[in-house]
Amino acid sequence: MTDIAVVGSANLDLVAHAPRRPEPGETVLGTGFEQHPGGKGLNQAVAAAGRAATAFVGHCGDDDAAAVLRDALRGRGVDTAHFTAVPGASGRALISVTPDGENSITVLPGANTRLTAADVTAALDALAPAIVLAQQEVPAAALGAAAEWADRRGARFVLNASPSVPPDERVLAGADPLLVNRGEAAYLTGVDHPPAAARALAGRCRSAVITLGADGCLIAVGDRITPLPAPRTTAVDTTGAGDVFAGVLVAHLAQGVALTDAAARATQAAADAIRTPRASR
Repeated sequence: MTDIAVVGSANLDLVAHAPRRPEPGETVLGTGFEQHPGGKGLNQAVAAAGRAATAFVGHCGDDDAAAVLRDALRGRGVDTAHFTAVPGASGRALISVTPDGENSITVLPGANTRLTAADVTAALDALAPAIVLAQQEVPAAALGAAAEWADRRGARFVLNASPSVPPDERVLAGADPLLVNRGEAAYLTGVDHPPAAARALAGRCRSAVITLGADGCLIAVGDRITPLPAPRTTAVDTTGAGDVFAGVLVAHLAQGVALTDAAARATQAAADAIRTPRASR
């Protein structure tokens, strides 16, 4: 039985550590390098799999990176029957991490762009999950198919609207919750004030969660806005923290935990994650 199907991206992350981000036209000497599996979909599936039965729906390429990505998912107990190879390169992400733990990311989507609506519908028909979790690193048609399947089958649809792209209001409307960070909330609403953005989003989806980093998160359900603080911690590497939050949140929702309690547990999990380098998690 599948509790959660994650429809999303898988990338090989190429991570450079540097003392600071380079200015335009500047070269900065780095202090370290590693590579490891990533992509919002893969990261969220891995985070969820330790707590609920999770399957991954997506594409890799036919290159060496594909085996690394598939092994990473299987090694964490994720069902990869619907993680299929297509000709060409797997997705990759170029990540720069500075000593304060902050990161900047350039994504080369590769095979992720080949995921179709038919692929998604067929996979979800076979898996019949209780919750579908999706992000915006796959084509809009695939995302729409995930939302439509969940609506038709009475499954819960959770959308991490990241990265920021022009929204499909029909997809947003089914999200329960819609997960965004402060910048993504501002992009969707035009309001750079999280409580006001939360209220605006709550009118466009079934529920919304805005993550605020060290300030915790806001939960919006109808007219009610609930703030949740984050535990104090020292960030070593924030890469993937939002994906940990999403995966853990959805896993607890699959267990029947209420949204506010699930968000509190996800906030703690994200805080725990950023205390160590990504490669050590």
